[in-house]
Amino acid sequence: MVRDTRLVQTAVIGDEHSDVPIILPTEAIELDVFRRAHQQDTFWCGLLLGGCGGQLATKLYVDRQCHFQHNPLPNCAPNTCRRPSVGESSADHLYVKSAMSRSLLEFGRAARFAFPPPIGSLVDVELEDGLSLRIHMDAAVQPDWEHQGAVILGPGVVPDPDVLAGCPYVYRVRCDSDGVGRSVWIGTQSLARSTEWVPFSECTWTDEGLLTPAASRILHDRAAAGNRPAVPAPSSGRGALPESVVTFVRGLEAAQRTGTVDHVRRLCNGSSSFLDSLPSTARAEAERALQEAKAWLVTHEEYQRRIFKDLEAAVRERRAWDVRSGIQQAASLTRRGASAEERRILAAARAYLREHDYAGQFPAQAALRRQSHYRPAPAAKRPGPSKSKKPNRAKESAARARALLERLARESDLLADDELAQLVEELTRAANIAGPNLRDPERKRVASWGRKARQRRPARTTATQPRARTKPMAAGKPESPARVKLGPLAAAVKTILQKAAATGTTLTWAQIRAQPPPGLPALDRSQQTAVLIQVDRSRAGTAPLLSALVTGADHDMHPAYPRIAAAAGRPRPRGDLEAVAQWAVEVSRFQRAQ
Repeated sequence: MVRDTRLVQTAVIGDEHSDVPIILPTEAIELDVFRRAHQQDTFWCGLLLGGCGGQLATKLYVDRQCHFQHNPLPNCAPNTCRRPSVGESSADHLYVKSAMSRSLLEFGRAARFAFPPPIGSLVDVELEDGLSLRIHMDAAVQPDWEHQGAVILGPGVVPDPDVLAGCPYVYRVRCDSDGVGRSVWIGTQSLARSTEWVPFSECTWTDEGLLTPAASRILHDRAAAGNRPAVPAPSSGRGALPESVVTFVRGLEAAQRTGTVDHVRRLCNGSSSFLDSLPSTARAEAERALQEAKAWLVTHEEYQRRIFKDLEAAVRERRAWDVRSGIQQAASLTRRGASAEERRILAAARAYLREHDYAGQFPAQAALRRQSHYRPAPAAKRPGPSKSKKPNRAKESAARARALLERLARESDLLADDELAQLVEELTRAANIAGPNLRDPERKRVASWGRKARQRRPARTTATQPRARTKPMAAGKPESPARVKLGPLAAAVKTILQKAAATGTTLTWAQIRAQPPPGLPALDRSQQTAVLIQVDRSRAGTAPLLSALVTGADHDMHPAYPRIAAAAGRPRPRGDLEAVAQWAVEVSRFQRAQ
């Protein structure tokens, strides 16, 4: 019989189509109790676990971990199950479904459940009264906040700060070990409060859907605060307020809506001279907007400080689950730049996770994890586990490639560009050595990471080659104005910016040059301005300015934006403060279009 070497911890009870999960105890004494409790049950590598549908047997060991094992196939053929995950958390989507079914039943509600691919990542719920929600157990599929129903986020799925800034709260879900099962907890996360976790049994259901105790308090507080005066729209406010005040107020609101703390702070800090120039009525309106913006800024900054304080404490107390969750939140909040103290905390968290990833494993597994994180010195030769057995370099490289793919899927958003490039380079080298030991889907993932690394790495040389008998242009040196043909460049840049507009993201000029199609030459500031003016002149007069999505190296407003906006027919801003406000409004128009 060919032995199944994978440590399968989860299964389903009944048949291969079952959605009733079960976890096998790892200790021999606990497995004896488990077997007596489930004498009449059969265990299966369920299809809803991404398994092969085969029947499983329990394997008892005294000296190592007990686990499920596939029953042998006829003629002792090797098992071909390709189940992606076999650990304790691999059935969490089924435990969440079970907990939600019980909760709905208590309130006399019914629902239909579906598990779209990739299996284990998503749970779709349709209630009988037409409400729907989607649970994202991991980050394999990005949430669609505008076109889905309610959204619940699992561990490691970080809500964008823009989302938190635009809604009162976001629901989270997690599963914790509870004997031979998993307990399901629902969290309520908001900018103004730390995430509050309660068992699913403490949640209620209303006509609007799921309601946690924390969400109920947040909605009550918002209702008690009452409706604040609406900010006058530009069309109705021109007669009552100066255009500059309307732009300033709209810019403050836009920066808050998109969660861009730096823009809110910049508008607040530079407002003194602007206020002094206003008549009393207009000044009162601007000061009211400033007061609200400063309150928002205090709340957001306090939230960010709390996230980093909690992350630092989790590292110090070696709480791996909290570190893994907190580091992604912290990195998302500082994607536009972090302070020295924040960078120190992020570095400590990354170092702890690397240590934790290979601690407590078998020696061979630990060595493999270390190789995926650190390159050994060329002169250092590590002895193999057995000198009498020649190692299979192709198989070792395949295992190393799989470990790198797993790490990239988990940490890519947390890595700097040079770290990502280094890991992808190592991944590509391992995949080449592995040869046929890597499956086609794995090779496609390797190729995909290669493309992503190239897109994140700024182009080092220009692809435009000089004509014959012409002195070669130095790498990265801008072309002379006479050599640049603006029409084709504007068309290429417009295509890239339209893709960015579809996701509401901004790009630096270096990032634009790194996007396909390749070959955009290096341009100086005046040439960039000329290209962006052509991009926006080719669009309808009322459309948001694509040039607003092009930022400086610090992800702030491009220095040439006021000139570009004026060339596109926008009112020329009077001063830097009004320019930033106008730019924030343009960026927010892309956000609202999602």
